[in-house]
Amino acid sequence: MRRTELCSDLYMKKANKKRMNKILEEILIIIPFVLVLCILSRCIPNGTVRLNIGESGISEKAIALTFDDGPSGYTEELLDGLALYEARATFFVIGSKAEKNPEIVKRAYDDGHLIGNHTYSHIDFYKSTLTEIEENITKGSDVIEEITGSRPLFLRAPYGNVNFIQLKQLDSFFVHWSTSTYDWFKEEEDYIYKRIMKEAKDGAIILMHDTREATIKAVLRAIPELQEQGYELVRVDELLSRNGAKIKMGVPYRSCKYDRGAVAF
Repeated sequence: MRRTELCSDLYMKKANKKRMNKILEEILIIIPFVLVLCILSRCIPNGTVRLNIGESGISEKAIALTFDDGPSGYTEELLDGLALYEARATFFVIGSKAEKNPEIVKRAYDDGHLIGNHTYSHIDFYKSTLTEIEENITKGSDVIEEITGSRPLFLRAPYGNVNFIQLKQLDSFFVHWSTSTYDWFKEEEDYIYKRIMKEAKDGAIILMHDTREATIKAVLRAIPELQEQGYELVRVDELLSRNGAKIKMGVPYRSCKYDRGAVAF
């Protein structure tokens, strides 16, 4: 009897040890998932702060032309062309350049274009601390507000470099792009023009730079052709709010088609 009890005890101990090992294995598997969830909860934009612009009433074929890194010596020629064709655009200006050319920024604003923030000194978010980024954004916004009387609501991160944690914590309405003309890579009028015409689709946000003469010539060549094709050239805020959706902070928007929500990431 004692031998039977002893065997039973040994069996129970082995079973309990096996059960404990299994529990430990499960815990070791669960812990990384919990850690990942905790990290994601800090990184993923919560979308609690939203901008309700209301429906913009733009047409079923619309494109947002966006220009980075200005103002420059070519920006006024672009503004002349936009005025001629009654087209509107968005300028993500660098604060330090705006300080040197306030009259150009003011004219763009007065002409009805959207002025967005591209930081004060084109700081790379991937190579900077959160404090440095916040200070650079604030300094850029201060310059724009002093010139236009209006504080910019929209931000484009230089190079498009922004990670999930920064999106969560910077409290900005981010604008990315659906397509680039790569005018920073190939400064050639025909190449840029063909990129614009090829990538022209309803809801597109097209990235360009008003710091290059070839870009200005290409876009002014493309605008009347796009209009002939029925495209309305609008500001980013008009495009993103075309369907009456509320724009969220911490989300990098890329496009917004007619009768559909704005596309991010």
